[in-house]
Amino acid sequence: MREVLRMYHVFKFYALTKQWSEDEEMKLLREAEIIIADNDLLGTQLYNLPAAKWVQGTWAGVEKIMQHYDVTKLKPSFTITRFSNYFFGTLMGEYVIANIVNHERNLMTVYRNQQACVWSKEGNISDYRSISDLAVGILGVGMIGTDIAKTLKTFRARVWGMVRTMPNENKKSPHIDEYRSSSDLPELLRNCDYIISVLPSTPDTIGLLNGEMLKHCAQKRAVLINIGRGSVVREEDLVNALNNGWLSAAILDVFEMEPLPASNALWTMPQVKITPHVSGMTRPQDVALFFKDNLFKYRANKPLDGILDFEKGY
Repeated sequence: MREVLRMYHVFKFYALTKQWSEDEEMKLLREAEIIIADNDLLGTQLYNLPAAKWVQGTWAGVEKIMQHYDVTKLKPSFTITRFSNYFFGTLMGEYVIANIVNHERNLMTVYRNQQACVWSKEGNISDYRSISDLAVGILGVGMIGTDIAKTLKTFRARVWGMVRTMPNENKKSPHIDEYRSSSDLPELLRNCDYIISVLPSTPDTIGLLNGEMLKHCAQKRAVLINIGRGSVVREEDLVNALNNGWLSAAILDVFEMEPLPASNALWTMPQVKITPHVSGMTRPQDVALFFKDNLFKYRANKPLDGILDFEKGY
């Protein structure tokens, strides 16, 4: 942290944390070589930072940047790095493990029994599956997904990973037992007890689980955990999959519309657990550490971590 603050004196640096309003702020930004910015604010100034060489975003998701990207223009002249790496992977891994254990051991009922002073071992309170019994499919095994896989392997799960393109043998993670491309998604869905979506929102991922795709989960009546983006599945198709028993449950942290409207059917479905987009929060101390590591690489002319690829959209 102190090193990051010290670097302020080495580079012309401006950290953007509030709304664009004062002329002086805009002057500083136009002169800045390095900028830290929330992605929604960066998007609005994508073509208005003439001196910038590198901008460090504070989010993993880049939709708010991409919606301002004009394909008819030249790409921004500066590098943008997403905030990602093991920081989100660790937090989201904790979320995944906590929710699998909570679901498999029926801890919601245990808590209700405690309130009613009831001692009960009925059902899966005692007859539960261990994580080591489960096959878990991760949709999106970039930095975050691979870190979640590592956490799951600690508990001896069998991990499947869906990727855009199959990696070479020397690029495969030791924490992923089975790799499948997106064209083989139905096979992954048929073989996994849990499906974890960590996918960003891109033209390739929007609606990936729409229609009857989730019917492939029926064989194992999988549980869907969505901690990526809500756009991966239309909510009416998700409700249909739950009502038809293709999915036995859904644990949802992201939605097509946020906050989730009170009228949405998902709120009252007993098979659904809802959290308010908190599976992986941006923490200032983590952003500072990530920025510090990238800053040393920037000074040494080494490749930065988390570079935004405008062609891929993430």
